[in-house]
Amino acid sequence: MPYAEEMIYSTTARAGVRAGIISPKQLLDVVFNNRKVIATFDMPSHLESIVALYHNGQYDLETLIYRHTLFPIYAPFLPEDRRQKCINWMKESSQGSVHLASGLNASRLAILEKARYCPDCVQEQLTQKGEAFWSRQWQIVGADYCLKHQKKLVDSTLDFRSPHRHEFFPISEMLLLDTTTDNVLITIDDKFLTEKILELLQLKSTKSPTYEQWTAFYNNLALSNDCIKGNTQIVFERIREKFLNRWDINLLKRFNLDDLESDNNWLVSIFRKHRKSFSYLEHLLVIEAFWDKAWDFETIFIIVKNVKIQKIEKHREIPQNIVAEIPIKRQQWLTCLAKNGFQIKPTRAVNTALYAWLYRNDKSWLVAEHQKYQNKHINTEVKYDWAQRDRDFVKDLIQIKNAVIDDIDGVRRSRNFWLKQSKNPSLIEKNLSKLPLVTAFLNRYSEDIADYQIRRLTRTYFDRMSKQESISEWIILRKAGLSEQRLTEEARRFLASSQKFLSKNLKGI
Repeated sequence: MPYAEEMIYSTTARAGVRAGIISPKQLLDVVFNNRKVIATFDMPSHLESIVALYHNGQYDLETLIYRHTLFPIYAPFLPEDRRQKCINWMKESSQGSVHLASGLNASRLAILEKARYCPDCVQEQLTQKGEAFWSRQWQIVGADYCLKHQKKLVDSTLDFRSPHRHEFFPISEMLLLDTTTDNVLITIDDKFLTEKILELLQLKSTKSPTYEQWTAFYNNLALSNDCIKGNTQIVFERIREKFLNRWDINLLKRFNLDDLESDNNWLVSIFRKHRKSFSYLEHLLVIEAFWDKAWDFETIFIIVKNVKIQKIEKHREIPQNIVAEIPIKRQQWLTCLAKNGFQIKPTRAVNTALYAWLYRNDKSWLVAEHQKYQNKHINTEVKYDWAQRDRDFVKDLIQIKNAVIDDIDGVRRSRNFWLKQSKNPSLIEKNLSKLPLVTAFLNRYSEDIADYQIRRLTRTYFDRMSKQESISEWIILRKAGLSEQRLTEEARRFLASSQKFLSKNLKGI
């Protein structure tokens, strides 16, 4: 069973320890019945398999996600349909979709380099429970302190995005660093950020506000802080000034949020129409700077979801004086188009004001006129000579094959190996249906697991025989990095026949 605030990653790792499972692949078989599952700290997938292991409804999917992953700090800021998609991806196979859809991959916040821990908490876990575990409260950017012990979290030696993609590492002395040095004391702002982020982490699953509601909320926030001129124009200089009055620039630098001078910086964007999600930390910093009283996330989300969106009429009444100008403006635009060879984009660049006027006042004509000059779609089958490309690609692959064919060392020469050696791996992979020669090459020269194991055994035999060392079967397997359990049937037959042949012909070795 997971402990309170324990990550699913940690529970899986502890399950392996409890069961005495040493092989990472065997642990994947036992827990997920799938050897391709990636060991992910923050937002893991294939959680349906874990829910099935708990009987009598001890855990449902959303409870597992909201109590034992980091998804709750991203969920409230995603549109509801995307939040539901992320939950479904975490239920089954994600293939990176959750991190992409949640905005984590494109976020200005840097991902943690190392898994973190609190040394005092680890000691308490060992004393009270007899074992330690990874807490999700330690693994969030911005929540850099342990509130219980008032100390900064410490980096372990375990990579947050480990190169050992299929292995779950439990907390152990090998992963923890020497923490005898004095720890950094917590500041008021760091304590506030940590408290707010952990408060957000504890919220239950609920429907998310829409982008329109977030836009209206921040517009109202700017209005209440006297940062709007007229009815709608936001004064970003006042926004920036008020924000920097609350937050120190050095704190913002820590989170890559210090660029506030560019025209389209993140602070300006969050007060404009929302077309994408902003991170939990960006929302937190802005709300704190502009909310004049104590607040909590649960109340803020209720306020945002209750914002009434006023629908703006798409069609407006055009004044008569503008109607009279329309024929003149049309003729001017057609003249400009003719001068630029009826190329729309260059004409827009030169005549920005004229284009904007027509777009505002005569959009239907402008769109219809432009359709006459748009380039027609060119079928790629006609545009490119795929037969010639096929011949060129396969020639390159044959040259690569000739360079390595006699070398029995090296990694497995799989389909991906050959594609990555080529000059245009992505182009080839996406268009294999048009490249029959390349496909034939890949089918002929791609090694499967059995081929690769046989090559490793052959390499080991040559190496041992050249040094006149023992070629006992168990030594050959160990030196080749193989085992009886992992050996394929073809490799097993090769090993048996090799031993039989060598025992007859090389009795002196």
